[in-house]
Amino acid sequence: MSVYSHTPTPGLNADKEGDDEQEERTEEIAELKKLIDAMPGGTIHDVKSRVPHQTKLGQLEFQFHIFAEKKRLARALSKLEEMYGDLHSEPCLMCLEDIHVHAASSVRKIFICCGGFICEVCVRNMDKSGLGLDKCPLCRESFAASSEAEDDAKVMTLAKRGNSWAQREAGSLMIHGRKGYDKQKLEWLKKAAAQDYPPALFELSAVHRDGLKSLVRKSQEKANKLLLKAANLGYAKANSLLATYHTSGTKGFEENTDEAYFRASVALALDNENGQAAFILGTNHHIEKCSEPSPYLACHYLNIAANENGEGLAFCFYSQTLCKLNEHLYGGQISGHNAMPAAFFWLRKSSERGIKTASRLLKEWETNGQNFCANCGMVAQAGEKFKQCSKCKAQWYCSKECQVEAWREGHKKDCKRATILKFQDYLSAE
Repeated sequence: MSVYSHTPTPGLNADKEGDDEQEERTEEIAELKKLIDAMPGGTIHDVKSRVPHQTKLGQLEFQFHIFAEKKRLARALSKLEEMYGDLHSEPCLMCLEDIHVHAASSVRKIFICCGGFICEVCVRNMDKSGLGLDKCPLCRESFAASSEAEDDAKVMTLAKRGNSWAQREAGSLMIHGRKGYDKQKLEWLKKAAAQDYPPALFELSAVHRDGLKSLVRKSQEKANKLLLKAANLGYAKANSLLATYHTSGTKGFEENTDEAYFRASVALALDNENGQAAFILGTNHHIEKCSEPSPYLACHYLNIAANENGEGLAFCFYSQTLCKLNEHLYGGQISGHNAMPAAFFWLRKSSERGIKTASRLLKEWETNGQNFCANCGMVAQAGEKFKQCSKCKAQWYCSKECQVEAWREGHKKDCKRATILKFQDYLSAE
């Protein structure tokens, strides 16, 4: 569950309602599978008659897996709190809902005029209402354009009052090269870290890992100690970075698949837009390295990683997993429910980002695709070139007639669906 969701922490009644709903969904899935298995499948007509039921099954199974995964992520977060104590939370100053305000920058919006914050849900609600944010909703100061120097002065005023967020911001000016490097800015970062402000601990960890001019010597031991502290205090980025280190066994952390999976799960429980953690969980499902691999969760997480981080390998894995899911649902590629146009779309994105595996696979797919007509199955003769779909560039046809027939039979839908960026939208697209 995302920390910026306004869904209350489930109590006994909420848990029971959710479990009842999941039980109903399980029964519906079982009945639908029974129906599909009982249907004939010997002819093209039979295959097509099964498709609507298979599509519905896919949507139900996805909902089932997502519900179960949300509960698993919540358990991972509870385990972290059992081990290291309750995570810091504060009420949104507008709706008064408690949020883990230090978990990620995406969960709240802080105002430099007064140092107050509101949760991201309230920000989105204000945007939807058309009111926008031309004034601070807390102190009513205007958001009229101001200079960088004026904004920096406001941050420094808050920092001097002891605001940990502002102290970290003042220190970050040094880390990211603004206003030069000096000891005073490093001291601001240390002050924020002294208040156990997780983002400051995280940045200070990076400073010790890399060193900083003559101000800080490299120390992997100090860096790791600070990183662990930030992670255990519930900072999503720290947990996802720990997951990466445990996956590869680098930076002084042992290779530990279970710990990597746990830390990535915590990161996503805190921030469901964390692309780094999503890539780790998605990859585990994709290569079936977790206890209960799911093509739905592989697609879900790898799609987040691709969209949030632009991770080239995530594009490649997502492309492959779309094909696996299509095989799971339909037993192959059916016109109107053919994953290849979407798979080609994502694989090309991966290749464009320099992923050699994707470039090799793309060439292989194109070579195979050019050898037969996607509509009638005719095999191309030596030296013969079939006509490529100009829209998706993922299907080839022996003639104009075959291309028109395939378009009418459902390739039009496949082309349209291919470029949908969000997996859930792709899965539910008509």
